[in-house]
Amino acid sequence: MNHVAIDLGASGGTVFLGNVTASSFTVEEVTRFDNRPTESDGRYVWDLESLADHIVAGLDAAADQADGLDTVGIDTWGLDFGLLADGELLRAPTSYRDPEATATREDLFETVGKRRLFEATGIANWNTPNTLWQLHTIAERDPELLERADELLMIPQLLSHLLGGRPIGETTIASTTQMVDPEGRTWAGDLLEELGLPTEILPSLTEPGERLGAVDERFAPDPEVPPELVTPASHDTAAAVAGLPLTGDAAFLNTGSWFILGVERDDPVRTDTAFEYSLSNELGANGTVRLLKNVNGFFLLEECRSAWREAGEPTDYDHLLSAARQAPPRESLVDPDADAFSIEGSMPKQVRSYCRQTGQPVPSGQGGIVRCLLDSLVTKTALVFDQLATAVDETPARITLGGGGVRNELFCQLLADATDRPVTAGPVEATAVGNLLTQAVAVGPIPNLETGRRLIRTSFEPTTYDPAGGRDWDGAKERLRALPTN
Repeated sequence: MNHVAIDLGASGGTVFLGNVTASSFTVEEVTRFDNRPTESDGRYVWDLESLADHIVAGLDAAADQADGLDTVGIDTWGLDFGLLADGELLRAPTSYRDPEATATREDLFETVGKRRLFEATGIANWNTPNTLWQLHTIAERDPELLERADELLMIPQLLSHLLGGRPIGETTIASTTQMVDPEGRTWAGDLLEELGLPTEILPSLTEPGERLGAVDERFAPDPEVPPELVTPASHDTAAAVAGLPLTGDAAFLNTGSWFILGVERDDPVRTDTAFEYSLSNELGANGTVRLLKNVNGFFLLEECRSAWREAGEPTDYDHLLSAARQAPPRESLVDPDADAFSIEGSMPKQVRSYCRQTGQPVPSGQGGIVRCLLDSLVTKTALVFDQLATAVDETPARITLGGGGVRNELFCQLLADATDRPVTAGPVEATAVGNLLTQAVAVGPIPNLETGRRLIRTSFEPTTYDPAGGRDWDGAKERLRALPTN
């Protein structure tokens, strides 16, 4: 069967065509496009009309390469949502990168407390403006908007609905909201009522694999035989983890704008240790729970590339990584999650300013900045790896890596060195593979996730990086632990 995976990240989107049988799994990129928040009326928002146009163009391009399309599934970044009334979007969805998204965070914490939030939702992410924070800000700052709304849809379901699918909720993307009970895999109604937030606008939650109806004939490549919209694991991290050939002794790391490091579990972990380390329980495919932590990832590097592009400097990865290899290792470190790093302003200037203010050598040139960011990212990831091992009382024997970092050999080797664990990198497009796999499980011929993962192991050849040893990563972790975050 021919399946189309629409994979939308916070910095770009890609359309993939996959063909899945009981014995083979192929995936190819059809088209790629940029996606970035735009400024409108003082807010950073997502241009859904542009995204929908790109998706329709991608379906047309996929149809040109295949003998008919059977299903389409959309996955996106988490957190963000649209509010509708009578099926119409009330305003462009706000990006979680918008400074206003955290406007009432401290009021929310004061009302219910962080520990109560963690107990109710299993989410202990205190830095990323999730759906709960954004909804609370709207309730406090723009209550009329919330009163007008009769439906809330997360971005992947919103786009599926715009293409003709029936509106629903889906557990993997909903679990990023900090509004879901991870044990019951349902909305945390008591918490929302305690905060005075409406529950009647929330859609019923379904597991990955829900069939939503056909693509509207206005958007289908062949209006007479439109493909069927199917909900995959619609949070991109959940899709990526589903698409990794995970073994029971491995941690996963999905690399993109955010790094998400975690382990797959049967049940949520809401211990004091998990709370202390700000670990979160997000829901995965096949009834799983992903105990994980988010680290601000390649967003910093991509923002640097954007600034350099505007300045007419080279931005291709071969050039940047070659320059980074020549720069001194671990000379300067930044905490990727520090408040100092924002979508507003020049990221190279922000990196240099942070190093200057923390008494470190200021990185020079592109190579110095890229090396600083790569060293910082792997050091922060190594710190989180240690926390995760403590929380589950066992140290994963290896790391299985998906996402854009798979292509970055320097990053992969540094990660193996910093964690002192083998790093198995691949498939490159783990998110698309997981999206396609969960579609194939929904409509056949793959019976379940585990069978699909066995097929992935034989269909995509990974690369393994063994730790080289002999480098002072413990010292780097101590230095980074001491750096300021605000």
